[in-house]
Amino acid sequence: MKKRDYYEVLGVPRNASTDEIKKAYRDKAKRHHPDMNPQNKKEAEEKFKEVSEAYEVLMDPQKKQLYDQYGHDGVSQTFKGGGFTWDDFHHFDDLQDILGNLFGGSLFENFFGFTGRTQRQRAKRGGDIHVILSISLEDITGQIKKQFKINRNEACQQCNGQGGTDFSSCPQCGGQGQVRTQTQSFFGTFTSVSTCPRCRGSGQIIKTPCSKCGGEGRIKVPRTIEIKVPRGVGHKQYIVLRGEGHYGRGGKGNIIVEFEEKPHEYFERRGYDLYLRVFVPYSKLINGGSVDIPSLNNKKGKMKIPKGSSAPEIIRVRGKGMPQPGGGQGDLYVELNLQPLETTDKDLDKILDALKKYEGKPTPKKRK
Repeated sequence: MKKRDYYEVLGVPRNASTDEIKKAYRDKAKRHHPDMNPQNKKEAEEKFKEVSEAYEVLMDPQKKQLYDQYGHDGVSQTFKGGGFTWDDFHHFDDLQDILGNLFGGSLFENFFGFTGRTQRQRAKRGGDIHVILSISLEDITGQIKKQFKINRNEACQQCNGQGGTDFSSCPQCGGQGQVRTQTQSFFGTFTSVSTCPRCRGSGQIIKTPCSKCGGEGRIKVPRTIEIKVPRGVGHKQYIVLRGEGHYGRGGKGNIIVEFEEKPHEYFERRGYDLYLRVFVPYSKLINGGSVDIPSLNNKKGKMKIPKGSSAPEIIRVRGKGMPQPGGGQGDLYVELNLQPLETTDKDLDKILDALKKYEGKPTPKKRK
């Protein structure tokens, strides 16, 4: 079954603000929640998951950019299993705000399989790694594989990422992972909730820390990562390597690979089109012919010069530009310029004088 457009699923325009997206999700989530549709729970679950998937993508700036550029294929790689599951959803707090008061504990307990308390105690996910990868137009056209090196926090093998053995409930927060502080003021009593500084929100402390990682549960490891340069990727665009970032007890972070396009010796890129300047001898502008031009595939290219061409003049060659993500290619625009004469032959003046009778009179060129 073909996936529906995320903007269509939530019923918002493509330029919708985050507030508009959240409001639309609030309405859809309440309407399709299984508890609100006891007669048709299975269909409701599917629709509830569909709107949550759309919300996850459109509320995440990185995923939204990938979706806007490449559609569903662009964001599928950001999901752990290649397709959206509840493990990919990072907005449970929003769901609690939207539906918590309406359904109480049933939202998390029955539908997602954990309580609100468990959600608060969930271990922290590992951090993301941001990499800037320099690429050339040849790399993009050839869609070659590139490697880069990182130092990544990985799970300690000695303690299996747990940090040690012999765990006990944190005495400071009582295993809650949070501490409450009450303050008195003129307006009354205020209660603030913050992450427990002793157990860092885990609710547990380690009595016997691991000798290898010192209780951190992770160690720094150098790695070489290989990726294939995406078709038609541009300067400052990026891809997300899901689950390839730093290790954390709540899951692994991501690697965000940002592409930095190197200037080319001959070509100028504008979107998916390429622009090139070529100097052409006067004889070929008049009589036509072909000239050698550079290419991005390590092969010599040739271009036909129409008879009676002028300089400067731009010739469009369709389908010879940069590859596009969805297939096809942009165009190549070649600006013809007059090749200066390189000879100092004394007979040159006679030849030029003989050409004058064929040149005609100088006339202003009308704008197109």
